[in-house]
Amino acid sequence: MGRAPIDRASLYRMTDAAPWGALVVNAEGALDYANPAFQRWLLKPAPATGETAESVVHPALMDVLREPLAKALQGEQIIFELTLDDRAGEVRHVRIQVAPRAAGNMGVTGAVVSLYDLTDAQALDRVARANEEQLARVNSVTPSANYLFDFETGSSIWVGGNTEAVYGHTVQELIAGGGDLVRSLIHPDDFHHVARRLAYLAKRPDGDVSEFELRVLRPDGTYRWILDRAVVFERNAEGRIIKTLSAAIDIDERKRAEERRTLLINELNHRVKNTLAAVQSIARQTLRSERDPAEMSEVFTARLVSLSAAHDILTRENWEGAGVREIVQVGLAPFDETRITASGPEVRVTARAAIALSMALHELATNATKYGALSGDAGRVALTWRTRRKDDRVLFELEWRETGGPPVVAPKRRGFGSRLLSQGVRVDLDGVAELLFEPQGVICRITAPLETPPRPDQV
Repeated sequence: MGRAPIDRASLYRMTDAAPWGALVVNAEGALDYANPAFQRWLLKPAPATGETAESVVHPALMDVLREPLAKALQGEQIIFELTLDDRAGEVRHVRIQVAPRAAGNMGVTGAVVSLYDLTDAQALDRVARANEEQLARVNSVTPSANYLFDFETGSSIWVGGNTEAVYGHTVQELIAGGGDLVRSLIHPDDFHHVARRLAYLAKRPDGDVSEFELRVLRPDGTYRWILDRAVVFERNAEGRIIKTLSAAIDIDERKRAEERRTLLINELNHRVKNTLAAVQSIARQTLRSERDPAEMSEVFTARLVSLSAAHDILTRENWEGAGVREIVQVGLAPFDETRITASGPEVRVTARAAIALSMALHELATNATKYGALSGDAGRVALTWRTRRKDDRVLFELEWRETGGPPVVAPKRRGFGSRLLSQGVRVDLDGVAELLFEPQGVICRITAPLETPPRPDQV
């Protein structure tokens, strides 16, 4: 048994709730029905049944409906779009469909006009397009990678911004890679930050920002530091976070600079302590001697100048070390260099060794000037150094040899110079110093394992 057809009154009641305008015109040009959504285009209240279309439909709309209505009565369906003013004078963009109304054997008995107001939808579409264009422009210049992460799917549902600079992957790669790619990028030691962020944001009101630093894996296999900031984007009915909006920037250079700054501060503290200890030792040993105050002041000042000269060399080399030739040249500059010959290969030593070697040369040259080969007119000094391999180590060997000076007599007690040579070489060079008071001239031999520091341009 077939179902009973729906009567016209029931159809009209159903159409009353429709969001689009519906108008039914019979063959005589009178209205059988107009729904509430058509009221914008009517001069009388809907449904305006029995009123002629010419008298009740807004003239601007009636002008464009006459021909389509006539064609609909001939059995033709017309669909078109246009922009026109409504009854209140407001510009609207509409799509209109005019279709014939048939009633079985009676043929076409009228026309049905369906009017779809596209104005608001088009306005929203224009706003959306404008927002998309603005967002695209922002993403094109922002240094951050921006993304919307869905914790239910475990992946980013939207990605934008400068992702290649931050992650080393394009927007398309990050979206296609999904959660597996994102998880593979996070350093294992930093993964716990994600759970801590969710726990923090879950207790905070929406709008609060959570940020943390983490390392991400780059395509070249290296890790770089980034700063990731996020806010809650969406919660479910129970209040659980299901989406966060994040922005991440590369801070690797800043982190490296902070690390370098910390190292420099620690190194500076270390160097200051070492320098003060050296000055203290120089002062103690100088004041312990039996010289008169004026001579002690002169000796003390000269030793400080030698220490300062060694520091100047190391400062130019960023305290990474120094070359022996430059140490010799600067250390012996205050003395009669015309009677000192220096020869040896270019060898680099550590900062600590450079200071010890500079101080040792200063003491040797000072003693030679006062008591040894450089105290007269005929004496000379030959300074040589070399490196040689012994077992698995490379040894640095230096010899100071005086000739042509007054006969040498071994001192009855060890002075500061002797202690500096023996103790400084042992402590700062991890080596040994041999000081010989031969009648024809003083000989000093220094032997120490060579530690070669990197050049500043290689660090």
